Amino acid sequence: MIPKYIQNHHIHLAANALASAKTDCNSTKYFVSKNGHKVAPKRIIALAAFLACGAVLPVSRFSGGKETNTRLKRAGLAVREFEPQVEQLDLDLSRIVEVLYKNL
Repeated sequence: MIPKYIQNHHIHLAANALASAKTDCNSTKYFVSKNGHKVAPKRIIALAAFLACGAVLPVSRFSGGKETNTRLKRAGLAVREFEPQVEQLDLDLSRIVEVLYKNL
């Protein structure tokens, strides 16, 4: 659960700091774009907690996806979903076709 003491300005400061530091976006599904850099949503919340109270909130202590994205959107950030990679999609379709033919 994301603590209530994290305020919108903590979230914006964290997002800007992570984008400026050009940290790797280790998120697999969602990202926030700041200054042309993709930032992992859960990292924003973890750093915002540090800015709010001086202690980093471990990412294992709160949920990604809906919980995190809702909080970031409420702060005014645009959360985007990664586009599926064409190569991965082709690979998945190949496997599906293979399975279908084996079961005929």
